[in-house]
Amino acid sequence: ARKRLQAIFNASELGAGFQIALADLEIRGAGNILGGEQHGHMAAVGFDLYTRLLAEAVEEAKARREHRAPVLERPGATVDLPLEAHLPADYVADETQKLELYRRLARVSTTGGLAAMRQEILDRFGPLPGPVLRLLEVVELRLVAEAVGIASLSREEGDLVVRLGTLPRSTLARALASLGSQVRMGSNQARLRLPQDPERAWALAQRVVAQVAATIEGTASGTTG
Repeated sequence: ARKRLQAIFNASELGAGFQIALADLEIRGAGNILGGEQHGHMAAVGFDLYTRLLAEAVEEAKARREHRAPVLERPGATVDLPLEAHLPADYVADETQKLELYRRLARVSTTGGLAAMRQEILDRFGPLPGPVLRLLEVVELRLVAEAVGIASLSREEGDLVVRLGTLPRSTLARALASLGSQVRMGSNQARLRLPQDPERAWALAQRVVAQVAATIEGTASGTTG
């Protein structure tokens, strides 16, 4: 605990959140958080959210010390599904490089930025294996989900749970109407039975987001017309 506090106290330069994450890995031990499985706090919240929370905690501590309001990033959409979406050790062997790539992927905010990262990874490390391709697909889905106002897509008790951000409940209901009785609408979410097969589960998540985007586009076109 003292080592962690000291690491936070020493963090004052640009990019300090990433350095604190590295220091925390050194203190705790990396385990297998950079592979297909995760342990400890990482397992509870995921790498993306963990690093975001850590960066926010550092910013709040620095703001208190400097007697100013903290500058926090707007939270984006979260995709938390049972997927083989990661950077394998035999593809990116260096953990520092791997962490940096994860950090940059978590901060990608445009499709153009994602395309540039895809090309960079391909140039640096060679042909993209399946888990890396899926990781890039997850980032792409996150960007679309953020754009249409979905807060998160996650698996809970065997269901695909779509939580609302700025997306109106009525729009989500219209988008999912074609899926019939398998959709269960709540006040701020929709639940659908998630197939056990990972490929079918991923296809369902993509279909849901695509239908929401199409519904919004159709509504906008109708209003314009």
